[in-house]
Amino acid sequence: MLNLIIFGSPGAGKGTQAALIDKTYKLAHLSSGDILRQELKNGKLGARIKKYQDAGRLVPDNLIIEMIESAALKKIKGAGFIFDGYPRNLKQAKSLDKFLTKHNTAITTVFNLKLSEREAKRRIILRRQTSGRSDDNYQTIKNRFLVYRLQTAPILDYYKQQKKVINIDGRPDIKSIFKKITKLLTKLK
Repeated sequence: MLNLIIFGSPGAGKGTQAALIDKTYKLAHLSSGDILRQELKNGKLGARIKKYQDAGRLVPDNLIIEMIESAALKKIKGAGFIFDGYPRNLKQAKSLDKFLTKHNTAITTVFNLKLSEREAKRRIILRRQTSGRSDDNYQTIKNRFLVYRLQTAPILDYYKQQKKVINIDGRPDIKSIFKKITKLLTKLK
């Protein structure tokens, strides 16, 4: 079983690369954003999550963890997972490890897409022009990078201690990055 985390700052291309990996390697793509949106539409946790969002508060870790674990359980028998946008903090990372251990598996590798904050912000602004994503406005982008630096980036140290992090230059085009990931995955299999 191959269990991957695609990691990087906002705008680094995590979702794009995760979708390519999913398509090529038939891993269950667990995007926290997609799962959250689906849960809000018709999931059993949707009403509880909406209360926090409507109040302008962050959804608590316990709800996010429950949501991700529920989605993962539905796909536990497959070839593996690619986590995209999860975990976002150390508590979630440790919880993910416990969950996977309980199911006799573990994170294989963390692909860290390295990109300067300046380049990432430029990409997000360009993405907004084509995608119309409402969360790609200046203030939201600024807040997302602050949260990334304070809460998400420290997860790398946690996985580095486990010798699971592979850094990948996030500056080249999508195909070049995916080609590099494919070579690395060939070695891992």
